[in-house]
Amino acid sequence: MLILVFKPYKSEVVDLKKFTEYYSETTTVEDGGGFELVDGNFYTIEKEYKIGEDESIEGVPLEDLDLKQAYEIPKLESYVVASGDTLGGIADKNGISLEVLKANNPGISNNLKAGQKIKIVKSNGVFYKVRRGDSLFKIALAYKIDVDDLRKYNNLRNDNIRVGEELFIYNPSEESLKRLTRSGSVNRTTVQKNFTMPVKWAGVTSPFGKRFHPVLKRYIQHAGVDMRARYVPLMASKDGTVVFAGYMTGYGKIIKINHGNGFETRSAHLDKMYVKTGDRVKAGQVIGKTGMSGRVTGPHLHFEIRKNGKANNPMNYLVR
Repeated sequence: MLILVFKPYKSEVVDLKKFTEYYSETTTVEDGGGFELVDGNFYTIEKEYKIGEDESIEGVPLEDLDLKQAYEIPKLESYVVASGDTLGGIADKNGISLEVLKANNPGISNNLKAGQKIKIVKSNGVFYKVRRGDSLFKIALAYKIDVDDLRKYNNLRNDNIRVGEELFIYNPSEESLKRLTRSGSVNRTTVQKNFTMPVKWAGVTSPFGKRFHPVLKRYIQHAGVDMRARYVPLMASKDGTVVFAGYMTGYGKIIKINHGNGFETRSAHLDKMYVKTGDRVKAGQVIGKTGMSGRVTGPHLHFEIRKNGKANNPMNYLVR
């Protein structure tokens, strides 16, 4: 028997005294009565299976899967121009095409100066930030690459992409780069990536944005990213001052750090905290240990980067 259940779009206003879920902080209700939680359209599919006595179904935790085949996505690095350097020479030295070098440095002049810093990727490709209406097929077509390669070089297990997500375009055609560079569509990443990873990188289990909450069983705006981190050291992503270290409903044990210029990071669901409010911290300093305090289903790190109080996608700021 196959049952399809369709749940239509709806919104619900909740009382702050009864609900303090942090995932909903970005959508405030004008009457001050709480936060608005938005349920999206989704399907639930149930099916009955008959399993013989000699059969069994085993689940393998994602953490135990062999991820050695995952592609290591390159990152933008800084190259300091030396006397006598040319754009073509720098491109050849780093094994990339001249068009890729230009695409990663919009507006760069051929007249280089010693000491000038330019961006390079030690792999022949550019970064592209997903915008509304994009799909993997559209992006692949624009850069004249195979959609399977686009999935491969971004470790994508399906075709779901989110607005604001950054994709690495490996080996795009020079013709497409020239055309897209002229139109201003290439390398639209303007956010400066200067926050380091708060834990040893092992992947994201739940991305930034609207998602189905595993505990509350409804669609809610996720204000950060959930990183795979089972009781591991937590590090400060950037120099700053601890503005809160304690317990908050939903978050559990949480550390908030003010990094100046309106930026604040939040690290939640911790097992241990090694700093207190008012402490100055340095990037890379161990400040706690990840865990599963608060409203969770298992140990991980919930990490946020906020700019002037507004939650932003941390992956747009973090250097891997």
